[in-house]
Amino acid sequence: MKKTLIIFVILFSSGIFADYSTPNTGRNWNLDSLVAFSGGAVTFSSGSYLVNQIVNVLNSDTLKILSNTTVKLAQSVSLNFTGTLIVNPPDSMKFTSIDTNLIFQEVRIDNSAASSLRNMIFEYSYNGLRMLNCSPLIDVCTFRYNCKGNTTTSTAISLFNCNSVISNCKIYRNYRVGIAGGSNIANAPQILNNQIYENDLSNGNVPQISLGQSGSGTVIIRGNVITGLAILSGGIAALPIGNLTVRIENNIIKKNRYGIALNGAVNAIIRNNVIDSNNIQGIPLQGGSGLNFIGSGITALVSKNIIRGNLWGVTLQSSAAPVFGDQTIADTNYEGKNQIYNNSNSGRFYDFYNNTALPIKAENNYWGTTIVDSVEAHIFHQPDSAALGFVDYLPLWTTVGVIPQNQIVPERFHLYDAFPNPFNPTTKFRFDVPESSTTYADINLSIFDITGKFVRTIIDQKLSAGSYEFDFEAGDLSSGVYFYTLTTPFFVESKKLVLLK
Repeated sequence: MKKTLIIFVILFSSGIFADYSTPNTGRNWNLDSLVAFSGGAVTFSSGSYLVNQIVNVLNSDTLKILSNTTVKLAQSVSLNFTGTLIVNPPDSMKFTSIDTNLIFQEVRIDNSAASSLRNMIFEYSYNGLRMLNCSPLIDVCTFRYNCKGNTTTSTAISLFNCNSVISNCKIYRNYRVGIAGGSNIANAPQILNNQIYENDLSNGNVPQISLGQSGSGTVIIRGNVITGLAILSGGIAALPIGNLTVRIENNIIKKNRYGIALNGAVNAIIRNNVIDSNNIQGIPLQGGSGLNFIGSGITALVSKNIIRGNLWGVTLQSSAAPVFGDQTIADTNYEGKNQIYNNSNSGRFYDFYNNTALPIKAENNYWGTTIVDSVEAHIFHQPDSAALGFVDYLPLWTTVGVIPQNQIVPERFHLYDAFPNPFNPTTKFRFDVPESSTTYADINLSIFDITGKFVRTIIDQKLSAGSYEFDFEAGDLSSGVYFYTLTTPFFVESKKLVLLK
């Protein structure tokens, strides 16, 4: 009896409100109705809604946030949904902490079939957004400054049996991983067209995207820009307990400790990525690979990537045997056409390091030179150590680079009309780089859809003066109108492109 009285007095005197659960009656709630009925668990003050205690929105109830507003949560407080959360303001709404030095716990969505999050800012939480046994759409959202002080398994966006589409978001400067699922938990998200950068502020030796198994689904990581800051922060990593099937394509992965690291039973297609300057730690024995494959379970097809400026271009360990090009197979995923060059450490090139005893197919790629005898210096394999497997790098891909035009150097930048246009599924781009652009110019040729969303990078590198031609294959894109844009420090031009299937 005394114990009960003491607890009552403490709660009353400290002004702490009781936790609140909605009545599970199939009702649509908004923030004002929570203020009216939650008994002080949710209040309104100075233009913001304050969540003072844990709030549970139960199975048949729905909370809709459809206006531009701010929701501030008290220290260690969570919002839990076994019901539905709909966020869709005209501009943006924000989940944040009442005191950003005393951060709230999390927003947890569990077994919620119809939740959807758009135009949301999510910041200063301990566990981030946690999604369990459900697959909400997350579109045009911002996740930042989450997971401070949490050194265990926290992540800004946490997946558990989740197949969410995460698209057009900014996920940056979180203290741990940006997006992650457990190694033994089946998740198959689609991570599309996001800016994912400078996560792992705690420098905790974690990647910005961390993958586990995918079960029967396929993980798709497409059209993202993934750049690092902390010297131990990686790009994309996978260590599944079980099987992972993943497509990693059309991404830019730059300035991380490593680009992509896959370990275990992984079935991967890695295509059309720019994997550039992943060398920020600067210690070759601890990282710096553009692509790193470990283990006998790797089944990977790698084509049409640009892999440059890393400490190591490609490293293979244990008994990994991905295919970087096999001219005996007609499937375009075996076509090679990777550009793997200028990856170096300790005074020599390591564009490809086969640290396995297995033979590796790497035909029809460009290695920074079209001279066959010079390519050997870029590849470390059986000729360097009899214990290693041979890398079959012939024939070379020699269609990349300058197109001879009777030795005439262009006088100005020019972007030509694509041909054919309309096309299905392949067209060609041509452009000129003049000598007046200095010795080398930074050139970016990229594809965008009709809404202006990034679709694919064709090239992003320094080029000398000359005329260039590149193929564009759009077999994975839908019919419609696209734009291709040539961007240099001196010149920008866009042209329309029509894909008809």
